[in-house]
Amino acid sequence: MSATWPTTPSVLSPMPTPDLLSRNRLERVRLADLTTMRIGGPADLLWLEDRRDLPEVIEQPHRWLGKGANLLVGDDGVPGLVVKLGAAFDTMETVGVVGGVTTVRVGAAFDLAKLIGATVKAGLAGPEGLAGVPATVGGALRMNAGTNTTWILDHATRVEVVLPGTTTPRWIERADLPAAYRTCGLPSGVLFLSCEMALPSEDPAVLQATATRLKQAKAATQPLAQPSAGCVFKNPRPDLPAGKLIDELGLKGTRIGGAEISTIHGNFIINPGRSAFAGDVAALVRLIRTKAWKERGVEVNMEIETWACPADLHVHPKELV
Repeated sequence: MSATWPTTPSVLSPMPTPDLLSRNRLERVRLADLTTMRIGGPADLLWLEDRRDLPEVIEQPHRWLGKGANLLVGDDGVPGLVVKLGAAFDTMETVGVVGGVTTVRVGAAFDLAKLIGATVKAGLAGPEGLAGVPATVGGALRMNAGTNTTWILDHATRVEVVLPGTTTPRWIERADLPAAYRTCGLPSGVLFLSCEMALPSEDPAVLQATATRLKQAKAATQPLAQPSAGCVFKNPRPDLPAGKLIDELGLKGTRIGGAEISTIHGNFIINPGRSAFAGDVAALVRLIRTKAWKERGVEVNMEIETWACPADLHVHPKELV
């Protein structure tokens, strides 16, 4: 049986102004259609096409949506606006070449896979190390997405952001970002609008071979053909990947409702029949965290973001035992 959603109309408060609605598109959507987990209730989605409307959007209760990866949305949906950056932010351009290093400016709505394809073709090294990571550039920057070979902020020289509590974009130098594993180091709620990257020249054939190898390695070890939000948990320690821990706990293949801990990689919760509810995923998250704490004394924290989901998913597991 497929998941269902409420059909009651939404009420936005305050309502967007006529100017905002004339320059940007507002529609009622099911977030299950816009997330890689294929789970999520209804929301009012605004496609932000005009930078002039940033202040008004930011002053509304809102959430920013990128590619919909790394995200679990509650079954009843979310209040307020969900905003996606539109075509004005879906851009890539060369801004300079110095000493064989090319600086490119990339909008936050630009798809990371498109960035990799474009830089590989142009013989610009760096982004190919992120091959197989599903994200927009903005979403990848916000969580400092990466692989075991590179993180996206390794290649940025500066980023354009709107910080929480402000409505005006500003540029921040990469050296001023306290970025680390799975974090850009900026406060929660920061909005990325674009970034600049300094990329050295390299043989396109070498870059393509690297990208292909990384994508094939992911396909062999991760359930890429199934709906998921990507890795659910951060690795608790460098020597203890979350997937290895979950495997050792004997939880791979465990199902609750329509959700399942992948048999391919234990750090993925999949929605194989596209019938899972957020509550099914939440139950598996609780099971993993509680069992890891009780049996191994290891705390595993969520890597994926949650919207309108139970707060206990982010509570220390010792509080849940």
